[in-house]
Amino acid sequence: MANADKFDLEIIIPSTIEVVHMEDKVRFRGNKKDIDQFVQEFYKLKALTDGQLCKLGNYVLKVSDYITEDSIKPNWIELPACAWGIMGSKFREVANELEDNPFDFNDCAYTNRIPFDIGVEVMDLPIQYMIFHEDGTYETKIIHRSSVE
Repeated sequence: MANADKFDLEIIIPSTIEVVHMEDKVRFRGNKKDIDQFVQEFYKLKALTDGQLCKLGNYVLKVSDYITEDSIKPNWIELPACAWGIMGSKFREVANELEDNPFDFNDCAYTNRIPFDIGVEVMDLPIQYMIFHEDGTYETKIIHRSSVE
């Protein structure tokens, strides 16, 4: 990871948010209210310029006009400045039940697939996703969570 003095911004992960590290992505889990507040922090990345870095726990977020070899580094996520704002908006849509839950940034196809993805899961909402059929139709699947989880 980059040295702390090289970061231009730091986003603190609240203790109410669970960080789930997977081989090819990180996903932040929490309740609706906490996720909605947390993802607002990602809008701050829109103010950064090409090459600037943000610390997010054990992850490095990089603002890049063009994708570089940094995108394949472990725990690095590289996106253009405007894409960080789009990401924050999509994640807020999850909390407001307007998008699939869980949701990973690669799901929205705003950019080319990023090698190490980032996502959210709202734990006090049902799991919801769309299934697309060959005939062009689709259906929404909803799995209600048990209150025991």
